[in-house]
Amino acid sequence: MVVEAGRRLVDGGLIKDGRTVVVVTDEGGMRSGQLARALYERYQARDWSGAAALLHPDARVRMPATEEHLVGREEVIALQRDYPEPWGELRVLRVVGDVATAVAEVEIAGPAGVFRCVAFWTLHEELLHGGVEYWVTVGGDEPPADRRR
Repeated sequence: MVVEAGRRLVDGGLIKDGRTVVVVTDEGGMRSGQLARALYERYQARDWSGAAALLHPDARVRMPATEEHLVGREEVIALQRDYPEPWGELRVLRVVGDVATAVAEVEIAGPAGVFRCVAFWTLHEELLHGGVEYWVTVGGDEPPADRRR
């Protein structure tokens, strides 16, 4: 895994840029960032059993914009599986992770528009456990008058 720290690219180990220490490791199985990327890629492939295998049985997902709270692996997968098709093409834009947390940015381009999500995940027992997803419609909000171009 390659991570940019300051102006250096470093492969593996500890990276220090004066403010941040990032742990980058590929030892001992799939890490948080890999799990998060794989989850959204499996959603795109509509591979529900593959996605479920990445989630802890007690996984929880919170979506503050709609005040939805999903509890348990089955409920998380059911939301994705039962969402009306065609919901579009999902792309993972970037993932940042360490040994216990991950952040994923995903985009869905579909018939209803382009949507972006930033998802924060924690791990428990080496599976995705606690998720918070912030969804927005790209271009869906007008900027304040003093910032319009």
